[in-house]
Amino acid sequence: MSLQIDRALLGQEFERVVIGPVTAEEILEYIAATAEIAAPAAGADLVAPPTFVVRARGNLFKPPRLGEIQLGFDAGKDIEFGVPIRPGDVLTSLATVHDIYEKTGRSGSMSFIVLRTVVTNQREELVAVVDQRMMYR
Repeated sequence: MSLQIDRALLGQEFERVVIGPVTAEEILEYIAATAEIAAPAAGADLVAPPTFVVRARGNLFKPPRLGEIQLGFDAGKDIEFGVPIRPGDVLTSLATVHDIYEKTGRSGSMSFIVLRTVVTNQREELVAVVDQRMMYR
């Protein structure tokens, strides 16, 4: 079964979210919860772990214009990191449909949608580009 998706969705913004300012407490809570990095020494320059950026993604798991298509399976993420996130940063995330493609595997036809979220800070510096692949059957 081929998924019929309007390719006019490619490149169109479907969500913009502003988060922040990020607090030192949020960063420290994230570090404690994930143990991704060691807690910084007192007085050290505090930066968020790289994966903190996924918190800046919006709340929509698919563009509203996809209509009746049911939520698919997470098929992975690629993250390109930019400048680190520091306390006081205000993050803006902009989500678009980046790609639509099909593959045929052992279990049949699969359709993929790549949702791209570009995150910048208040200085318009690139914080991250997150490509989220969703698979639909």
